[in-house]
Parts: sequence; C-alpha cells; structure tokens
Amino acid sequence: MTGADGPIEIELRFFANFRSAVGQKEIARTFDAGATVGDVLAALESEFPGLEGEVLDGEGAIKPQLSVLKNGREVVHMDGTATALEAGDQLSVFPPVAGGARTAETREFRGISKRLAANYLENLGGERSDSAGDRVEGDGWAAELTERKVNPVPGASITLNEVRVEFEGDEERLRAVVDRFAQKAMRAGG
Repeated sequence: MTGADGPIEIELRFFANFRSAVGQKEIARTFDAGATVGDVLAALESEFPGLEGEVLDGEGAIKPQLSVLKNGREVVHMDGTATALEAGDQLSVFPPVAGGARTAETREFRGISKRLAANYLENLGGERSDSAGDRVEGDGWAAELTERKVNPVPGASITLNEVRVEFEGDEERLRAVVDRFAQKAMRAGG
C-alpha cells in the first residue's frame, strides 16, 4: 500500500458462487490512486471469466440484488460505483441468494452482548464484515446487530443488555440460522 499519490492496495472478499469464480475467498489487488468501486468491479469482471457480466449491468451500475460493501458498509448507501477507495480498504462482494425467496426477521435477545451474539453467528458459519461486529454474513444470509440497555421492570434500578438482530436472506437457510442462534442466545442470556 502506498499513499494517496501512488498505487493503492485493496483487499477483496468474495462469497458463495463469486468465491468459486475467483477461486479463493480473499485476494489483494493494486489500483491507481483515485480508483472507485466501479473501477475495481470492472477490473474483476475482466480478470475472472466467471464474474464477467455478473457484477455490473450494461450501464456500469451494480446489478440488483448484489451486495457490495466497502469496509462493511453497503456502497449503495454511499456513492454507489462512484464510491472512492483508499489504500487498505476492504471490498466484499456478495451474489444474490440462489433459489428460495428472500426473507427478513428481527429478534431481540436480553442478557447477551453484541460481541457474544457476533461470536455465535460466526460459529454458525458467518463472517464479520466490519470490525465493529455490527454485520455478520454467511452463505445465503446476513445479520445486522445493535445493542442497548433496557430496564425490564419499570421503576427498578436494574438494566439488562439487549441485542437486536435483523436477519435477512434465503428463507430456508435463514430459518436454520435464526433457530440455532436463538437456542444459543437463550441459553446464554434469556
């Protein structure tokens, strides 16, 4: 990696069939300073025949249902393909879920921490897609984690930790992950 004037190195992570197309989970590539997400995705489509036409549409936009994250944050919530990259950034590329319908479910668990919840999700096959552990993604599913203190008895001075988990993904895979996660969380906290 070098500074803003020279080439920059980007870490690239791939999931599901994109991982198969690339042949490995993570690679590092060097790009010119000022490179954007669109530049990187176009270069990947050129380099890997299995990605050609799978990431960008004919107008250079990210195809619908794909998730592309820069340092754990969806680029569609930034500047899309125009999102600037810097040395050391991590770009994660998730294909659409094959088969099955997409579904979402939100659950709340008391008595466990966000860190412990993220560990449980990793044990169920997920990977943290950001250093804070706010998002964990697995093959065909993802979970967003938030944490807060709650007062379980109005007027009492006791507070409990509560973790809210927003699951989304392939209906069949997600059901198994949510059920197994709930079992672990209930044994830990309540």
